[in-house]
Amino acid sequence: MGELVIETRDLRKVFGNKVAVHNLTLEVGQGEVFGFLGPNGAGKSTSVKMLLGLVRSTSGQAWLLGRPAGETAARRLVGFLPEHFRFYDWLTPGELLEFHGRLCGMSRARLRKRIPQLLDLVGLEPHSGKRLGAFSKGMLQRIGLAQALVNEPALLFLDEPTSGLDPLGRRLVRDIIAAERERGTTIFLNSHLLGEV
Repeated sequence: MGELVIETRDLRKVFGNKVAVHNLTLEVGQGEVFGFLGPNGAGKSTSVKMLLGLVRSTSGQAWLLGRPAGETAARRLVGFLPEHFRFYDWLTPGELLEFHGRLCGMSRARLRKRIPQLLDLVGLEPHSGKRLGAFSKGMLQRIGLAQALVNEPALLFLDEPTSGLDPLGRRLVRDIIAAERERGTTIFLNSHLLGEV
């Protein structure tokens, strides 16, 4: 295992009387594809949100890319496909990718090259002129994957990435994961499906 990209020590989250995450300790090395497996409601998505700094932990510690979880400098190097997402229906795929790229600090010149590559990668180039409001669930999942990749992340979180995808779409996700691993990206794959992991 290479340099640690994700590290947690006794990470815990309690909502009222419910313990959502109980003392999670894990280490994920650079370039790994890490499968985070568990049934629905087991606290997987809450764990990811704590790692990203979207939810504050009740106790414990977490680090991403050598920095405290949630720190802006680390988050710029992270891609995230959430399980449940909503994109602005009035945007085109390119506009969405430009918006997310600019949030990551990417230049417009870099995005002009990156956006067509991503749309081609996820098979949405023929739909580049459509508004996201006209997209099917599977198409939205694909554009969600593209936005997670827009900044060429060092660390990629995929929360139930094949949800709503047909067999060809699921194969596309597996191919992208393999290509990202070849690039040296660390991938944290969150799923309740053993076959997917």
